[in-house]
Amino acid sequence: MSSNDLMILMGAPPAVWNIASPEHVATLDSAHSRLTVERTDDQERFAAFLPEADAAFVFGPFIDLLRPALEPGGRLRWIHSMPAGVDRLLTPEVRAATHITLTSSKGPMGPLMAEHVVLMMLALARDLPGFLEDQAAKRWRFLADERPMRDLFGRTIAVLGTGAVGHNLTRICKNGFQMRVLGMSRSRRDDPHVDRFFDRAELHKMLAQADFVALTMALTPETERIIDAEALAAMKQSAYLINVSRGGLVDQEALIAALQAGKIAGAGLDAATPEPLPEESALWSLPNVIITPHVSPGRDKIGEQMMAFWCENMRRFAEGEPLLGVVDRDAGY
Repeated sequence: MSSNDLMILMGAPPAVWNIASPEHVATLDSAHSRLTVERTDDQERFAAFLPEADAAFVFGPFIDLLRPALEPGGRLRWIHSMPAGVDRLLTPEVRAATHITLTSSKGPMGPLMAEHVVLMMLALARDLPGFLEDQAAKRWRFLADERPMRDLFGRTIAVLGTGAVGHNLTRICKNGFQMRVLGMSRSRRDDPHVDRFFDRAELHKMLAQADFVALTMALTPETERIIDAEALAAMKQSAYLINVSRGGLVDQEALIAALQAGKIAGAGLDAATPEPLPEESALWSLPNVIITPHVSPGRDKIGEQMMAFWCENMRRFAEGEPLLGVVDRDAGY
């Protein structure tokens, strides 16, 4: 490389590279003429290239290899979290390396994850699992013995976290279902689709009004187990909890107890603790629970969109322009 060249080092397991076609992955190599992009799924190769890297894109175990490059005298100036969540990335060492800009892929996933929340809401409210059981049994239930169903139109939803995911969700719920939308956010209060914002101190008051509670917030020390036994007790008995963010936002044992006792109507979970969810977990067999394996960001074009997002940020880095998806170290997202 010449003195004007910049190296982008990208480390991730093979499954991450498989989200996009080889043609779309290859677009990373030509993101900018000043950039040399090194992509690898080998941790030893990643560690060998790290001292020469100006920026590092990381996923999973590759995060743990960053420590030697975090000192102020090193070349590394930018770390990008390939997932949207940064709870694993924000180690004490990374937090302390304030000379390095942190970003994450929290832009492209917003609409996809919001769609998944709505999928869960409709499936639970309309008892889709029950209808699938009836279909498998070739059972036609109509009128006298039909399954109880609820509508979303005009209901109230509490959205905990109104960032990229939550903002898309509030828009869908307000415009599509004319729902009353309650929001809780640490900093953002400009969402035009939120009827009322609540502070953390008012959490239980907000939960008591909601027919649906959606968790679309980052996992931080302040939000860990934000839905605990007391929060679940504050919810309506007819309410549903949807979590597409991180399993650690919920006290899972308290949730199981609330579901088993009928204290809430049901739950849609795309995140659990731990992951994969153990076979012995009671959540698997509860009839009022829908589980998906942390796939809410998935869509047929997510790989193409993610590569485009990464390429744009690489271009901005090479040109010295503001980066997309900047992470606030103090806030944790």
